[in-house]
Amino acid sequence: MSQNPKQFLILDDEETIRQSIAAFMEDEGYQVFQAESTEQALGILRAHQIGEAVVDIRLPGEDGNTFMLEARKINPNIKFVIHTGSADYILPDSIRRLGVTDEMVLIKPAADLSVLCDLLNRQK
Repeated sequence: MSQNPKQFLILDDEETIRQSIAAFMEDEGYQVFQAESTEQALGILRAHQIGEAVVDIRLPGEDGNTFMLEARKINPNIKFVIHTGSADYILPDSIRRLGVTDEMVLIKPAADLSVLCDLLNRQK
């Protein structure tokens, strides 16, 4: 692991999903933070230099779309990959304007978590 690992946030209300992604990303050398709600995730984002996040859409309280919009106000350079159980999820225009494309939407559970890293690495 490098001296200053990249900081990564997982926003998902399902603990097993968070744990699975966290274990994978830690093995990839990331420092991982986990949140089960938008409010908790925004608090983490305010306290740490999070550069990348995987975001569930359906959450208790504010949804993942709201998180992404608010997160960009805190860190204009944060990258997102959406990981949702909603097979019929359609990216709203407001999220597309953040640079999130259909390619960055994965349906849970992602069979190959290396896709997360690939998608994050492709973003500028």
